[in-house]
Amino acid sequence: MKKFKLKELVRVFLFLLVVQFIIGLADVLLSQAHSELASITSLLIAICSYPLSLISSDLPFYVSESILMVILYWIINLMIQAVILYIMLIVVKKMRESK
Repeated sequence: MKKFKLKELVRVFLFLLVVQFIIGLADVLLSQAHSELASITSLLIAICSYPLSLISSDLPFYVSESILMVILYWIINLMIQAVILYIMLIVVKKMRESK
């Protein structure tokens, strides 16, 4: 059995971190500009916060609490997403190898 590759999981986590940061920044900027595209970015944020909202509907990562709690919720949400995406990548890789 192959060992768990922590480096790959960290890469997935950092990729998700950058993508979600860009989406969040775009949402803030588009909302301040009163653009209709803000509805798309807010929908993307709702989709990104879905894994954490499965734990509790009161826990999206953009809650209006202290900045420390927002960062903590965001990291927890990103870890859930990174693990799910990493497992999906492993399954796809094993399916390709078995062909």
